[in-house]
Amino acid sequence: MKATALILSTAAILLVAGVARADEGSQSQKSSSGGYGFGVALTIGEGMVFVHKDVYRGPFSLELVPSFGWSWFKFDLGLSTTLESIQVAGTHAGRWNFTFRPGARLTPPMIPLYLRFAVPLQIQRHDFDYGLLFGLGVDIHLVWILGLVIEVDTTLSKHLSWGGSGVPLEFRAGISLHRF
Repeated sequence: MKATALILSTAAILLVAGVARADEGSQSQKSSSGGYGFGVALTIGEGMVFVHKDVYRGPFSLELVPSFGWSWFKFDLGLSTTLESIQVAGTHAGRWNFTFRPGARLTPPMIPLYLRFAVPLQIQRHDFDYGLLFGLGVDIHLVWILGLVIEVDTTLSKHLSWGGSGVPLEFRAGISLHRF
């Protein structure tokens, strides 16, 4: 079940990314000139949490990601919050929280995807958690400075015993504004 979900989500992102890269053409040549700029993305997401052999629905969330960088490397600060609280097999995975996600995105040349790395600092009502976030996504330029973002993330955190007590998988989609 876990492997099937991961393979299907990766295949969907690769398919969308391939179409976007082929359509991008002259825009990618302009952005690879070495210029830098600010950007921002706003995404909504939901996911699942794998705990032992069971799968639970994760909380619905909202993330705002301001970024600064070049076409191939960007520094970003994700500001994420859950919009609901769900009990997930006795873990902290589904509780209300606000999370700072400072990190970076790397978009290798000739590959239509970006890799995202961050250190989530999660603030809960009477608790604090930290971890490592790994993501794979695509940012499709639609018109002018507007884009579409699709991303899959997973976080290994202290409260989930660095993956030993559970592994969340989060799917996100939203809009992005580039170079303003």
